[in-house]
Amino acid sequence: MLHLARRMTPAQAERRERLREAARGLACEGGYAAVTIRSVAERAGMSLATVYRYFSSKDHLIAEVHAYESRNLAGELAAHAPRGATKAERAEDVFSRMLDEVVANLNLSAAAVAAVTSGDPAANGPEYWQELVMIPYLDAALGDESAENREELAEILGHLLFSLMIGLTVGRLELDKAKEIMGRTLRLVLRED
Repeated sequence: MLHLARRMTPAQAERRERLREAARGLACEGGYAAVTIRSVAERAGMSLATVYRYFSSKDHLIAEVHAYESRNLAGELAAHAPRGATKAERAEDVFSRMLDEVVANLNLSAAAVAAVTSGDPAANGPEYWQELVMIPYLDAALGDESAENREELAEILGHLLFSLMIGLTVGRLELDKAKEIMGRTLRLVLRED
Protein backbone atom coordinates (compact mmCIF):
# COMPACT_ATOMS: atom_id res chain seq x y z
CA MET A 1 0.00 0.00 0.00
CA LEU A 2 2.94 2.33 -0.10
CA HIS A 3 1.43 4.19 -3.06
CA LEU A 4 2.00 7.51 -1.31
CA ALA A 5 5.57 7.55 -2.59
CA ARG A 6 4.70 6.53 -6.17
CA ARG A 7 5.87 9.01 -8.81
CA MET A 8 2.98 10.75 -10.51
CA THR A 9 2.47 13.65 -12.82
CA PRO A 10 0.87 16.73 -11.27
CA ALA A 11 -2.42 15.84 -12.98
CA GLN A 12 -2.32 12.30 -11.59
CA ALA A 13 -1.51 13.56 -8.10
CA GLU A 14 -4.42 16.01 -8.31
CA ARG A 15 -6.85 13.24 -9.39
CA ARG A 16 -5.63 10.98 -6.61
CA GLU A 17 -6.09 13.79 -4.07
CA ARG A 18 -9.64 14.46 -5.33
CA LEU A 19 -10.49 10.78 -4.94
CA ARG A 20 -9.00 10.69 -1.45
CA GLU A 21 -10.93 13.82 -0.45
CA ALA A 22 -14.18 12.41 -1.88
CA ALA A 23 -13.70 9.19 0.10
CA ARG A 24 -12.79 11.13 3.24
CA GLY A 25 -15.92 13.27 2.97
CA LEU A 26 -18.16 10.26 2.46
CA ALA A 27 -16.55 8.37 5.36
CA CYS A 28 -16.89 11.39 7.68
CA GLU A 29 -20.56 11.74 6.76
CA GLY A 30 -21.66 8.12 6.84
CA GLY A 31 -18.82 5.85 7.84
CA TYR A 32 -17.67 2.75 5.99
CA ALA A 33 -21.04 1.98 4.36
CA ALA A 34 -21.20 5.42 2.72
CA VAL A 35 -17.96 4.86 0.82
CA THR A 36 -18.48 2.95 -2.39
CA ILE A 37 -16.34 3.17 -5.49
CA ARG A 38 -19.37 4.54 -7.35
CA SER A 39 -20.10 7.22 -4.72
CA VAL A 40 -16.43 8.26 -4.66
CA ALA A 41 -16.35 8.49 -8.45
CA GLU A 42 -19.53 10.57 -8.50
CA ARG A 43 -18.37 12.93 -5.75
CA ALA A 44 -14.97 13.39 -7.40
CA GLY A 45 -16.52 13.82 -10.85
CA MET A 46 -14.56 10.91 -12.31
CA SER A 47 -15.29 7.55 -13.90
CA LEU A 48 -15.22 4.21 -12.09
CA ALA A 49 -12.25 3.24 -14.25
CA THR A 50 -10.30 6.25 -13.00
CA VAL A 51 -10.94 5.30 -9.37
CA TYR A 52 -9.74 1.75 -10.04
CA ARG A 53 -6.66 3.09 -11.82
CA TYR A 54 -5.51 4.53 -8.48
CA PHE A 55 -7.12 2.24 -5.89
CA SER A 56 -7.73 -1.49 -6.21
CA SER A 57 -10.70 -1.48 -3.82
CA LYS A 58 -12.81 0.54 -1.42
CA ASP A 59 -10.74 -0.81 1.47
CA HIS A 60 -7.49 0.19 -0.22
CA LEU A 61 -8.86 3.72 -0.72
CA ILE A 62 -10.12 4.09 2.86
CA ALA A 63 -6.89 2.71 4.31
CA GLU A 64 -4.91 5.20 2.26
CA VAL A 65 -7.19 8.03 3.41
CA HIS A 66 -6.42 6.98 6.99
CA ALA A 67 -2.69 6.75 6.31
CA TYR A 68 -2.73 10.19 4.69
CA GLU A 69 -4.64 11.67 7.65
CA SER A 70 -2.24 10.00 10.06
CA ARG A 71 0.80 11.39 8.27
CA ASN A 72 -0.70 14.89 8.33
CA LEU A 73 -1.44 14.60 12.04
CA ALA A 74 2.05 13.26 12.76
CA GLY A 75 3.48 16.23 10.86
CA GLU A 76 1.38 18.66 12.90
CA LEU A 77 2.44 16.91 16.10
CA ALA A 78 6.11 17.10 15.12
CA ALA A 79 5.73 20.80 14.27
CA HIS A 80 4.23 21.53 17.69
CA ALA A 81 6.60 19.85 20.07
CA PRO A 82 4.91 17.41 22.43
CA ARG A 83 4.78 18.39 26.08
CA GLY A 84 6.65 16.47 28.73
CA ALA A 85 10.00 16.13 30.42
CA THR A 86 10.48 12.43 29.62
CA LYS A 87 10.14 10.28 26.50
CA ALA A 88 7.09 8.61 28.02
CA GLU A 89 5.40 11.95 28.79
CA ARG A 90 6.05 13.26 25.26
CA ALA A 91 4.81 10.02 23.70
CA GLU A 92 1.75 10.13 25.93
CA ASP A 93 1.02 13.67 24.73
CA VAL A 94 1.31 12.60 21.07
CA PHE A 95 -0.89 9.53 21.45
CA SER A 96 -3.40 11.43 23.57
CA ARG A 97 -3.77 14.00 20.79
CA MET A 98 -4.05 11.19 18.25
CA LEU A 99 -6.84 9.54 20.25
CA ASP A 100 -8.60 12.92 20.40
CA GLU A 101 -8.57 12.90 16.58
CA VAL A 102 -9.98 9.36 16.49
CA VAL A 103 -12.97 10.50 18.55
CA ALA A 104 -13.33 13.84 16.74
CA ASN A 105 -13.62 11.93 13.44
CA LEU A 106 -15.39 8.82 14.69
CA ASN A 107 -17.06 7.85 11.39
CA LEU A 108 -13.77 8.17 9.52
CA SER A 109 -11.96 6.20 12.22
CA ALA A 110 -14.59 3.46 12.15
CA ALA A 111 -14.28 3.28 8.35
CA ALA A 112 -10.49 2.91 8.70
CA VAL A 113 -10.91 0.10 11.23
CA ALA A 114 -13.33 -1.69 8.89
CA ALA A 115 -11.00 -1.28 5.91
CA VAL A 116 -7.91 -2.49 7.74
CA THR A 117 -9.75 -5.55 9.08
CA SER A 118 -11.31 -6.38 5.69
CA GLY A 119 -8.65 -8.87 4.67
CA ASP A 120 -7.77 -6.87 1.56
CA PRO A 121 -3.96 -7.09 1.32
CA ALA A 122 -3.83 -3.63 -0.30
CA ALA A 123 -5.47 -2.19 2.83
CA ASN A 124 -3.80 -3.86 5.75
CA GLY A 125 -0.26 -4.97 5.10
CA PRO A 126 2.10 -4.79 8.08
CA GLU A 127 3.88 -1.87 6.46
CA TYR A 128 0.64 0.12 6.77
CA TRP A 129 0.76 0.47 10.55
CA GLN A 130 4.53 0.43 10.80
CA GLU A 131 5.68 2.85 8.16
CA LEU A 132 2.66 5.04 7.54
CA VAL A 133 1.15 5.35 11.00
CA MET A 134 3.22 4.24 13.99
CA ILE A 135 6.72 5.31 12.96
CA PRO A 136 5.59 8.89 12.18
CA TYR A 137 3.82 9.11 15.57
CA LEU A 138 6.88 7.78 17.39
CA ASP A 139 9.10 10.16 15.43
CA ALA A 140 6.83 13.04 16.46
CA ALA A 141 7.02 11.92 20.09
CA LEU A 142 10.69 11.05 20.31
CA GLY A 143 12.31 13.12 17.58
CA ASP A 144 15.99 12.30 17.32
CA GLU A 145 16.06 10.95 20.86
CA SER A 146 16.99 7.30 20.88
CA ALA A 147 14.57 4.63 21.87
CA GLU A 148 15.76 1.07 21.86
CA ASN A 149 14.08 -1.08 19.25
CA ARG A 150 11.95 1.73 17.80
CA GLU A 151 10.52 -0.60 15.14
CA GLU A 152 9.57 -3.21 17.74
CA LEU A 153 8.04 -0.47 19.85
CA ALA A 154 6.05 0.73 16.85
CA GLU A 155 4.76 -2.79 16.27
CA ILE A 156 3.66 -3.28 19.88
CA LEU A 157 2.11 0.17 20.21
CA GLY A 158 0.42 -0.31 16.83
CA HIS A 159 -1.43 -3.32 18.16
CA LEU A 160 -2.49 -1.43 21.26
CA LEU A 161 -3.53 1.65 19.31
CA PHE A 162 -5.59 -0.42 16.90
CA SER A 163 -7.30 -2.17 19.80
CA LEU A 164 -8.10 1.19 21.39
CA MET A 165 -9.45 2.48 18.08
CA ILE A 166 -11.76 -0.51 17.84
CA GLY A 167 -13.03 0.05 21.38
CA LEU A 168 -13.60 3.74 20.72
CA THR A 169 -15.32 3.28 17.35
CA VAL A 170 -17.73 0.60 18.56
CA GLY A 171 -18.58 2.52 21.72
CA ARG A 172 -17.12 0.05 24.20
CA LEU A 173 -14.40 2.34 25.45
CA GLU A 174 -14.45 5.93 26.65
CA LEU A 175 -11.76 8.35 25.51
CA ASP A 176 -10.42 8.95 29.03
CA LYS A 177 -9.99 5.21 29.59
CA ALA A 178 -8.26 4.78 26.21
CA LYS A 179 -5.81 7.58 27.09
CA GLU A 180 -5.17 6.06 30.51
CA ILE A 181 -4.38 2.64 28.99
CA MET A 182 -2.06 4.15 26.38
CA GLY A 183 -0.34 6.33 28.99
CA ARG A 184 0.22 3.44 31.36
CA THR A 185 1.69 1.35 28.53
CA LEU A 186 4.00 4.13 27.40
CA ARG A 187 5.27 4.67 30.94
CA LEU A 188 6.05 0.94 31.17
CA VAL A 189 7.79 0.54 27.80
CA LEU A 190 9.62 3.87 27.77
CA ARG A 191 10.69 3.72 31.40
CA GLU A 192 13.89 5.63 31.96
CA ASP A 193 15.86 3.79 34.59
